[in-house]
Amino acid sequence: MILSRLTAENLTNRFGKSLLWKIDYLELQAGECVHLRGENGSGKTTLLKILAGLQRPSAGRVLINAAPVELGKQVCYLHQQPYMFDRSVRANLQLVLAAQSGTQGDKRQRLQQALEWSGLAAQADQSARTLSGGERQALAMARAWLCRPMFWLLDEPIASLDEKGVARCVTLVNQLRQSGAGILLITHQQGLLTELCDRQWTLHQGQLLTTADRHQEDSIVC
Repeated sequence: MILSRLTAENLTNRFGKSLLWKIDYLELQAGECVHLRGENGSGKTTLLKILAGLQRPSAGRVLINAAPVELGKQVCYLHQQPYMFDRSVRANLQLVLAAQSGTQGDKRQRLQQALEWSGLAAQADQSARTLSGGERQALAMARAWLCRPMFWLLDEPIASLDEKGVARCVTLVNQLRQSGAGILLITHQQGLLTELCDRQWTLHQGQLLTTADRHQEDSIVC
């Protein structure tokens, strides 16, 4: 079986004349989970947004199976503070489904599946603005799940979450990984989430150090 691959080649990002980072090559495969580390200001969030097609790099290209990445297709980027529409949990999910093809019966089934997958079935009619931090993160992931992305780019998904919220997030990320999705995540918190990761990447002094550079990574405090 040929695995889907998200790759970047000769990727460079600059602010004015200042080089933030230059990455010759990176590859994220479907079914693996990678922890992206780096000090504040190293450009981790910028890298995730470029890989998702939300920002253009100064140079280079991002590909999925050798085809240019397209915004909103196969890759999702989730911010640590996801925006919630001032509607119920169910209505937030229905907004995603409204833009998709399929019968009303199919959409109702998918909506129920998303509620159950995220653990939000009991909160379906609750206003999204009143959810806890962990529940809001779960709703953001459920909305993305409805789009069936192959690659998930998670930016500090457990920041400011309590123990219950962290456990819920870890469960969802683990389910995504087991389903064959590729995951690249940023977190400063070592624990159950980072234990799911197969590899580590580190942005340091404008370069991306990968697992092959483990001896270098171990000397970097992030």
